[in-house]
Amino acid sequence: MLALPVVGLAGVTAKSGADHFLSLPANLTVPPLAQPSRILDAAGNEIAVLRGEQDRELVNLDQVPQFMRQSIIDIEDARFYEHSGVDYRGMIRAYLKNQESGEVTQGGSTLTQQYVKNVLLASATTAEEKKQATEQTVDRKLREARYALYLEDHLTKDEILERYLNIAYFGDGAYGVQAAAHHYFNVDVSKLTLTQSAMLAGLVKNPTAYNPVLHPQAAKERRNTVLARMHELGHIDTAVWQSARGEDVVLNRPARSVDACQDSSAPFFCAYVREVLLADRKFASTPEDARRLLFEGGLTIRTTLDPVAQGAAQTSAAEVIPAGNRVAASVVMMQPGTGNVLAFAVNREYGEPSDNLSPERTGDFVHTKEIYPVDEDLFSPGSTFKVFTLAAALENHFPLSTTFHSPVCYPSEKLRNPDSGCYGNADPSEDGYYSLSTATWNSVNTYYIQLAEQIGVLKTAEMARRLGVSSCRIRPVTENAPECKNVNGISSVDGSAILGSNEISTLDLATAYATLAARGNRCDPHVVLSVSQRVGGADRPLAFDTGKPCEQVLDPGIADTVASVLQGVINHGTASGNAKLGRPAAGKTGTAEGFSTASFAGFIPQLAVAVNLADPRSPTNHPLVDVLGSRHVFGGGFPAQIWARTMNRTIDGLGLPVVALPPPDNTQPAVPKKPLPDVRGQAQQVAEAALRAQGFRVRSQTVPNLAAPGIVVGMSPAPGGEVSIDTEIVLQVSGGLTGAAQLPNGINPRPGEVRPPTVILPDMRDRLTG
Repeated sequence: MLALPVVGLAGVTAKSGADHFLSLPANLTVPPLAQPSRILDAAGNEIAVLRGEQDRELVNLDQVPQFMRQSIIDIEDARFYEHSGVDYRGMIRAYLKNQESGEVTQGGSTLTQQYVKNVLLASATTAEEKKQATEQTVDRKLREARYALYLEDHLTKDEILERYLNIAYFGDGAYGVQAAAHHYFNVDVSKLTLTQSAMLAGLVKNPTAYNPVLHPQAAKERRNTVLARMHELGHIDTAVWQSARGEDVVLNRPARSVDACQDSSAPFFCAYVREVLLADRKFASTPEDARRLLFEGGLTIRTTLDPVAQGAAQTSAAEVIPAGNRVAASVVMMQPGTGNVLAFAVNREYGEPSDNLSPERTGDFVHTKEIYPVDEDLFSPGSTFKVFTLAAALENHFPLSTTFHSPVCYPSEKLRNPDSGCYGNADPSEDGYYSLSTATWNSVNTYYIQLAEQIGVLKTAEMARRLGVSSCRIRPVTENAPECKNVNGISSVDGSAILGSNEISTLDLATAYATLAARGNRCDPHVVLSVSQRVGGADRPLAFDTGKPCEQVLDPGIADTVASVLQGVINHGTASGNAKLGRPAAGKTGTAEGFSTASFAGFIPQLAVAVNLADPRSPTNHPLVDVLGSRHVFGGGFPAQIWARTMNRTIDGLGLPVVALPPPDNTQPAVPKKPLPDVRGQAQQVAEAALRAQGFRVRSQTVPNLAAPGIVVGMSPAPGGEVSIDTEIVLQVSGGLTGAAQLPNGINPRPGEVRPPTVILPDMRDRLTG
């Protein structure tokens, strides 16, 4: 009978209308309301809010001030606390209006009916369902009335009002009164003033027409209409009403980016967490479901990010290579033994480049949306990759004393040589004999190529994958993994891969070094600790891919030996200038061929950090040359500086105690020994040639002597005993009594040889005897 005014307009009899009304379903199914999801760091701090189409935050009615409650009731449903869900008077009034117009222009909807309409709209998943939820038809009005009566029987008026205030649309993407308060006035709903409340209450009738951002004058007029209604109903007195209606509409809209991660305190980490969950089929069965759940599920996502570590990494990267420099610095910190990613930093601001060009072409070196720490195509690890050959050699029973003569240029007979015809060292002075330890400290390429010839390139690649490197560029070329289609891997003759030419991500590099820090216990990296959803006042945990459990992939003794060797890199090797922490630490520098990239990776027992530098436009076309006053960027330079600052600041900030690593190794090369022949009395040129023919290194110096100039008159060490081949033999060559050497046959000193100053002796010939 309550529906008769509307039904009658449609020409339906009272009986048939009543029968139809009673046949409609009464129990309204209310779906969970769309709410943003929050990403928290490990300390519980909010680092990002992921919003979908509906920005909403649910609040209890007792959080909503009386001004806000009264204004929405007065303007939308003044008899809310009197009717039973359907306002008879309102429907009769609507009936008369509809008769005048000849169509359904008013429905006399109560707040309860409006709530029903919003619920039906929120439940709609298709365009057709949304149309049915909003179209002006008799059937829709009947359904709303039927549901409204049911709700009034099962909920209190305050419960209905609370639900209405949380579901109503207030325009500009703000759903619910809390989101509206934040969106327009940047205040919690509990802090809303009378005029602010009236403006929000006026919006629900037409959120677009009365939008104060787009139509400030219309919004003010509508607000004043609400205030007048409140005054008319006796809910504000005349003085308050007159004062309030004269106020201007003052908005305070917080800046908000379209991409929520751009507003995050850890934007690149935020983007990576988002990427991980959207791709996780345990989290949701389809990408569409994952997006809906992530952006509208009201989730609480607790992550591994440590605020102290993140601050240390971000500050250090930006200090050493400031944003605006063409070089991108990528930093990842992991916790050994857990796989927790504690820090994830890039020395750039998260955002689209101002010139809207691709990463390969952009001239904006401040902004990027590329997540460099997980980029598998940008960073070659350089000699940080040698650690995998080191571990593979130890596993295959090569002792640390394994010694090779490592020349400046080494042509391999087993591996594919570079275009130059041979593998070379970074510094010509590195020619000499090395042990596995000293070759690692000094990062000697030609040593490691000879080592790879003996153990096999693929064993290095297998060790890298075992310790945590997942990049397709480290897979064997014969492996046909679907995810690695059209990506070149490693072959058995790929000697350059031993030296770190194949790209891997910074995250992979950090994972592998964290495995070594954990004594061979590999924990795959993860960034999410838990995902929960608020349901019925309780947090319900949601499933997601937690990754594989940690696995012992390397004998702890071998991992300890690797750590003992890597300490020498920091103590007296290629990183000794910039990576010392004042406590035991292990690490390895890396400088890719042609200075395309530079890296440093290292650890203490509690932390592992990897740092990579490259020009994202193209590391090979834009090498690390002339960067911030540095002619060439080596792994022991800027990367080691970022690493040390990140480590020290995290250690200090977290108060980490000193934990010992295995004792540093000091194994020297087992250099062959030979008897040292006596070349005294021979001409300098002849003597030097004879010693070099036997493998000795020779240096000559001129001394005053009675012997003819150019004759060898002394040796250091003395001849006769066995001497290591790498020992430098110093020859004293006569320069005559004046000290100026006159080499026989007009021979000049070797280029670069430094002669001592000439010494003039007094004439004592008349005093000589015997």
